[in-house]
Amino acid sequence: MGEIAKVITYAKQQFGKPVWLVGTSRGTVSGTAAAIALGETQVQGLVLTSSVTSKKTGAIATQNIGSLKIPVLVAHHKNDACNICVPSEARRITADLKSSPVKKFVMVEGGSDPEGDPCEARHWHGFINFEKETVKIIADWIKNPQS
Repeated sequence: MGEIAKVITYAKQQFGKPVWLVGTSRGTVSGTAAAIALGETQVQGLVLTSSVTSKKTGAIATQNIGSLKIPVLVAHHKNDACNICVPSEARRITADLKSSPVKKFVMVEGGSDPEGDPCEARHWHGFINFEKETVKIIADWIKNPQS
């Protein structure tokens, strides 16, 4: 967490803006852990895309996400076929965010032409050919977080 804390401190000093962490796939595990460890004074919000939904040690479901006191957006693609990031299980993440003042789950549909490994960026897991639209959903929500 030391490196992430240093980057956050630097960004706040340089830009004077709130810091949100965004994690995708295995990055959702790290982003969640960092947000929990650093708390709401350092991290103002969290976005989780293609979240790890398995219950393996360290995964989101095994972390104390109920303690998060920041806005959290969970976005997942309806057709994600990654076996550790299951769309039908992603919604439960928001249910476990007991202390979050604002939380939202978005099931994204759209895109085209997935190819290769279903757990990689060029598949539904990476919102293939729907990246711009997904980023807009995320950016709009960060600007005005609502359930």
